[in-house]
Amino acid sequence: MKNEIIEKLELFLQNLRCEDAGRETLVHLDSCQAESKRLAELEKEYRQVMSGLENSSKTIMVSYTEQMQSKAFAEQQEAYLQGMIDAFQILFGLGVLSANENVEKIISKLKNGSPE
Repeated sequence: MKNEIIEKLELFLQNLRCEDAGRETLVHLDSCQAESKRLAELEKEYRQVMSGLENSSKTIMVSYTEQMQSKAFAEQQEAYLQGMIDAFQILFGLGVLSANENVEKIISKLKNGSPE
């Protein structure tokens, strides 16, 4: 069973990740952009192959592709959240982050399951 506090922290971090896609500190890796370009180049060939398949084969390929995308997104979320948790632990361990009254209130609410 998963820790409820970690679940709530995950939800918070997921929302934080997706809310401000235009912020200055948003990370864009060159390797990711290169992979996107390569994928775009393959798309024309993919569409040609798909157009030559029977409907049952197309259905399988579409389902497989969608599942790969879903899995990749889940893995991205997992890696992002793990990195955030690790960073928090390191900063707390270094004494850079410390609990204050507001943080203590948030922790208390998370522990008690209070919405606000």
